[in-house]
Amino acid sequence: MSGVLAGFFIVWSIIAVGWIAGRAGILGPHGRYVLNRSTFFLCSPALVLVGLLDSDLEEIFSAPMAVAGISGLTTGALLMLVLRLTTKRRGAELVVTAISGSVVNGANMGFPIAAYVLGDISHALPVILFQQAIYTPLYLFALHHVTRKGSMGPTGILRSISANPTIIAAAVGVALALLHVRVPQVVLDPFQSLGDMAIPAMLLAYGLSLHGSKPLAKADGYRGLIALASGAKLLAMPVIALGVGLLLGLQGHSLYEVVVMAALPTAQNVFVAASRYRAAENLARDTVLITTIGTVVVLLLIAGVAGI
Repeated sequence: MSGVLAGFFIVWSIIAVGWIAGRAGILGPHGRYVLNRSTFFLCSPALVLVGLLDSDLEEIFSAPMAVAGISGLTTGALLMLVLRLTTKRRGAELVVTAISGSVVNGANMGFPIAAYVLGDISHALPVILFQQAIYTPLYLFALHHVTRKGSMGPTGILRSISANPTIIAAAVGVALALLHVRVPQVVLDPFQSLGDMAIPAMLLAYGLSLHGSKPLAKADGYRGLIALASGAKLLAMPVIALGVGLLLGLQGHSLYEVVVMAALPTAQNVFVAASRYRAAENLARDTVLITTIGTVVVLLLIAGVAGI
């Protein structure tokens, strides 16, 4: 438990520094924008590349990825089923609720939690690869279908996913690992340095985003859906991951790792997608914020139950 608390102390200390910087205006009005773009286009891809080269691919593309995929898709499907059976919510509201409760923040929070709480960033890689390569195209296609807005059809969605720098870095890393190519350390060092910047920059950017945030200030009738999506993300999805992990034979620390990854907060990409399609934006925004705060309690509870 002390290790988990120490990990959270580091994470939230850096987030607090970001919040203070935002409140004081130290980084100016575009600080969050610059940090987000730096991590998205430079630091995160470098971190994924180095992480894959340092990891065992059999462990990444095995039970942990299966748990991430099954728990995410199952939680999303259950949310859609519950809403269809118990409410008159349809279309974009239904899709945004489903993805708000099932898409985890594998990059901005997954990497820091994996590094500081689990001790190795490789635990976040199965989640990130599944979501970027499989889940993101699915929910973007669904949003496009229910809103019929914009010009992005299935081909455009797949093109945008394939141009994602994280996917490119993952493809390169997997190819090099499968071909058993030994990259000279002098070549890897610049990527390692960029990767080292990723986690602090992500946390600082999130801290900046918290300045001025007021959850449920303009919920626009979405309070019930926000509560449902947040509960599914923080409670139902980890429980499903636990069950799937047990069925796949995971136990001990390996089981703890996949449950922790499933308990991560809602990804900020959900809000980005909702904004793009002008679909239930406040629902996505508030679920991201509430789950990011609530995940601390849930992960501490998981650690306590697991005796970590």
